[in-house]
Amino acid sequence: MSNNLKVRAARGGIYMASITFALRPVSMGLAIVLARLLVPKDFGLMALAMIMVNAANYFTDMGMRPTVVQTKEDIKKVAHYAFVIVMLTSTLFTVAAALAAGPVAELLGGGQELVPVLRWMSLYIVLDGLWIIPEALLRRDLKFKQLGLASIPVELSSTLISIPLAIMGFGPWSLVVGQLLGQVIRIIILWAFARPWIWLRPQRWELPIVKGMFHYGLPSMAGGMTKYFQNQIDTFIVGRNLGPATVGIYNKAFVLTTRLADMLTTSVFGNVLFPSYAKMQDEKPRLTRAYLLSTRMVILIIMPVALGLAITAPILVPVLLGPQWTPMIPLWQVFSLYGLTRPISTNAAPLFSAIGQPRRNLTASFVLLAVMIPALLLLIGPYGAMGAATAVAAANVAAMLFNVFQVNQVLPGTAVKTLLESLPFFLAGGLMALGVLLSQNSIVSLAGGENVLALVLLIVIAAIIYIAAVLVLQRALVIEIYELAVKALGIDRRWPRLVPARLRPGK
Repeated sequence: MSNNLKVRAARGGIYMASITFALRPVSMGLAIVLARLLVPKDFGLMALAMIMVNAANYFTDMGMRPTVVQTKEDIKKVAHYAFVIVMLTSTLFTVAAALAAGPVAELLGGGQELVPVLRWMSLYIVLDGLWIIPEALLRRDLKFKQLGLASIPVELSSTLISIPLAIMGFGPWSLVVGQLLGQVIRIIILWAFARPWIWLRPQRWELPIVKGMFHYGLPSMAGGMTKYFQNQIDTFIVGRNLGPATVGIYNKAFVLTTRLADMLTTSVFGNVLFPSYAKMQDEKPRLTRAYLLSTRMVILIIMPVALGLAITAPILVPVLLGPQWTPMIPLWQVFSLYGLTRPISTNAAPLFSAIGQPRRNLTASFVLLAVMIPALLLLIGPYGAMGAATAVAAANVAAMLFNVFQVNQVLPGTAVKTLLESLPFFLAGGLMALGVLLSQNSIVSLAGGENVLALVLLIVIAAIIYIAAVLVLQRALVIEIYELAVKALGIDRRWPRLVPARLRPGK
């Protein structure tokens, strides 16, 4: 990357990552409180409703979000065209979803209890359409600080709204109201940050520009739809075969274990890297260096999170969520390890979009589905939800390896480098896991049983071991991240005496 773009991307990553790490403990705590107030079936009904909502949202997007970020045409025209297209499709799908609630509920295996939930959640579709273009414009302009600040109330509001309603006994309706009002808050904040509202200014429609938007957007939408199927097909099959209560346990295990990994890879690195990659799409050497560096940075963060959640699950789940959630422990462990596939797969997606080859994302999704669907149908009968989780994890490993192959076609030599540069992090993670397993019995005994104190002590031990191992094995990367942070946050300009002489302005 050029120094300016590198610093801007780093600054965006720092903003987004800092907010993510600050928010995650709070949002995790609120999610735990909500899980204690509701039963698995309530979450199962919402998870089934979101299958329909998310499907509609991928259609209403029409690939306009990445189109706005990537386009080289007049942004005023593209933003207006995209907004009109998105609002038209989202309104049509909202009406269709409300009218089809009965048959969809039967298809999903939720029964009559699911019908009113589906009808009210159809409003989520049109609300989703209202914030897509403002968010894309902020991302296009590399305004990561605003995106990060907007995520704070959005991340917390739906759960904060749901908790008092759950206390009052509204059951699944506490989740419905929380989700809808959370969308309204998202719209207000993003519109406030994205002024002036250029997408509302009428523009003369030019057919060549519109065709170009669909030429780029539709393959992106197809990739998104395929990604939707890969994310939702397991929930659909679990619901059809095992019912809403099991869906609730299955979905909650997936969300609580993978959400941080997804926030860091998709919300943080994906959102930051796509526009950054787009600005260097014609310079392969710079793009290669940026891709490898970002992959190492994501693995650095994800490794302790994924392994830590897996090895502490037998204590963490009953202590934090309560005994009614103990059946999710094996699912929790499988989905935690699944998170290790996210850095490489998710980093490849913005790369392919940025260089104008979104079809590669679509191909990777087809590979994943080709492995996942047969595995789901084969394993869910004899092994239930655990079989479904295993199928999902295995399919994502296959897709990750295929993405390594695809990236190597675009940026030759990256496959071997990715493998070699990942090994130190696996070693550091392995040492961390070994240290926790060896000390676990002693810590539980010292804390007087499997309680919050024991969990906190195990987390502290894991963090110390991992940080020490990384400092030894990846010292150069740590120094590079430190130097990027110094420049991105302006510490070298504001407090030059606090940084080494080589980093001071003019050096």
